[in-house]
Amino acid sequence: MKLFSGWVWLVLSIAISLVILSYAVFMWWIPKTAYAANLEDYTSKLTTEANKLPAAKKKLEKAQEEVQKKAAEWQAVVADKTPPSSLAGGGIDLSVNPYQLTVDARKFRDSVQRAVNAQLKKGGVTVVAAPSIPEPTDDPSTILADFFNYPVARFPVCIFELGQVTVRGTYAQISNHMASWSTMPNYLATAGGLTLTGTSPELTANYSLVVLAFLRGDEMSVSVPAGGGAAAPAGGMPAGFGGPGGPPGGFMPPGRGGVPSGASR
Repeated sequence: MKLFSGWVWLVLSIAISLVILSYAVFMWWIPKTAYAANLEDYTSKLTTEANKLPAAKKKLEKAQEEVQKKAAEWQAVVADKTPPSSLAGGGIDLSVNPYQLTVDARKFRDSVQRAVNAQLKKGGVTVVAAPSIPEPTDDPSTILADFFNYPVARFPVCIFELGQVTVRGTYAQISNHMASWSTMPNYLATAGGLTLTGTSPELTANYSLVVLAFLRGDEMSVSVPAGGGAAAPAGGMPAGFGGPGGPPGGFMPPGRGGVPSGASR
């Protein structure tokens, strides 16, 4: 007697085949197909990004060129529009101790005044009312903040708002005089608000004047707390400038702290 008929074996064979086929489809073919599709999509995205690389390199090169261009432009400013880093040259060394700095700041102030006085004669005008550079404080605890605007600005800079200046001369002399402030050596000077009175050829000019002194160097004197000793780091070494970055008010000289030491004369 047969245990199973031929039809039973046929049905069993078909059922087993369907199980194997289902396992192959759902456990191997579908996952592999999905993985292949995902891999193809990923490869396509990588290819797209890779195609962007030449353009990205060009943008990087252009950005580097722009940085070098701006650095070169600033070096030109440094070379002509910043005072020297020594008293002997008419500038100032900010790395001395705070007490010495109060003495040196007065000498520096006198150097700036002489530079302004010399510039006032440009163009052949007659000076009627000359501005005066303010005197620095004698307090070593506030000399940096009061006279060198540090750390209000992220690098030391003297800002002399000198108010009204009055000169007399012809129109041509006054025009040349006003234009000469833009070429003032060692300092950035801005003259504006010009008014003219009188009858040609003898005219009287009134204008406002601001002089900026960007200071060079890598290191500067540490501050002295009011009524106490210097808050110097171990070993008494002077502290660095405020670090790289842009100071408030739009002033942003590159380099460590203020003007880069590599640009010193």
